[in-house]
Amino acid sequence: MNDGKRSFMPNSLPISQAEKDRFLSDGYIRLDGVITEEELDWYRVRYDDLFSDESEIKQLGGRDEQGRAALPQILEPHRKIPELLELPYLKRLEGIAKFILGPEAEFKNDHMILKPAGHGAATPWHQDQAYHQPDSTYTNINFWLPLEGATVDGGSMHYVRGTHRGTIVPHRHLIVGDRQSAMVADHQNYWSMNGEALDCPVGSVLLHHSYCMHYAGPNLTDLPRRAYIAVFSTPPRPLERPFNLPWQTDPFWPDKE
Repeated sequence: MNDGKRSFMPNSLPISQAEKDRFLSDGYIRLDGVITEEELDWYRVRYDDLFSDESEIKQLGGRDEQGRAALPQILEPHRKIPELLELPYLKRLEGIAKFILGPEAEFKNDHMILKPAGHGAATPWHQDQAYHQPDSTYTNINFWLPLEGATVDGGSMHYVRGTHRGTIVPHRHLIVGDRQSAMVADHQNYWSMNGEALDCPVGSVLLHHSYCMHYAGPNLTDLPRRAYIAVFSTPPRPLERPFNLPWQTDPFWPDKE
């Protein structure tokens, strides 16, 4: 997407009009030079502190054959560390979100996903919209920040261009009956055939629209992949006819006997 490194200047907005247009057209984009190394160091320390507390961890991918957590996640870390919302990085993201979506865009939520070195599982193809309330339509931007950067082998992101302009496809839970487990869109092979993989160098961030189909591969490297995701949104728009999203009320759907 972007080539080369952007020089970060305080109070500047690290996105151009051309990049905004590309995001609106494709549903995703990479922006370089969005966060400083000093800020990343702050995040790394707090990230590890949160994941050291087992009571805070949710299991997106269950456990592997050796009993190791395959895809641990922490929801809404800003509730444990309120300072997250006051950092320059989040203020920068707010500016980007308002530039793309308009002045009503604001912080919605955040989460952290860890892919352990050597055995961090893939995050299946899915749309974030599959998690949202079915009585409204949402316009969100997810800002995906890997704290050490990420290559495709290290679990970086893949996207399918233009899928943010469609509707919600059928999903199911990765682990039948487990509401904590990841959402899985139907026709995984089809999305893989049409996806684009993006590396994300240190200091860069990947943005995607909540309807955009996306995936992150397994971590095949000897380093953990630590990602912090912040979501910004405009107010949801109520639907006259709500979506029917059966996986939200029935974690066994469609695999009931």
